[in-house]
Amino acid sequence: MKKLFLFAILGMIFASCITEQPRFVLTPPGEVDEVVEAPRAFVITDFKNKDLGLEIPEWANRFFEDGIFAVRAMETDLDTYVFIARSEGTNFNGLNLWINGFNAELNFPRLAASRVQAHFSAGVHFPDAEFGALYETVIRAVSDARWTGAAREDDFWIRRRFFADAEFPDSEDWEFLILVTIEKIHFSSQLNSIFANLRPNPPPTEAQRHAFNRVAERFFDGF
Repeated sequence: MKKLFLFAILGMIFASCITEQPRFVLTPPGEVDEVVEAPRAFVITDFKNKDLGLEIPEWANRFFEDGIFAVRAMETDLDTYVFIARSEGTNFNGLNLWINGFNAELNFPRLAASRVQAHFSAGVHFPDAEFGALYETVIRAVSDARWTGAAREDDFWIRRRFFADAEFPDSEDWEFLILVTIEKIHFSSQLNSIFANLRPNPPPTEAQRHAFNRVAERFFDGF
């Protein structure tokens, strides 16, 4: 399972107009990477290494069927956290430039910030009111931190055809995904250091501090 996960990453592609500029979506963009909007009905017409007789890897099937949380369920057998950077568009060459130029450590702060933000926001309608300036401060600190230890494991793509409906005509495009991992111990030590050095302005109220601490103390439960 570990080797399967560490050497399988999904990159997906959807295309029709090669001259159109690709649109890049950083998941939990924004992967976010947490929620990927359900696409229109489609069929996969091509995917990476299909011409070599290879199949779509297990983790990729999990992502297609149930999203990022299904992929993260594989973390229970690993000592790493899993992140997925995602980009889609109609320009295959442009998407290849994005995927070939992707650097895990340089891009990791945005992936980490997106996931931390989603974790703090889970079940909270107004996190700014719940946590005060602590919420914005921690997201900014995670985004600005010089993270180390993130590794790019693999990439994969698919091309798919969308069927016409009342709103859209038939179309095709590509989507690419990049799998990024980081050791759980390494991630938690860096994030705990960020928590310990927060200097929010204005200072949070006592209630906001307690609310933040309740989440921070059990932050990695279900992370």
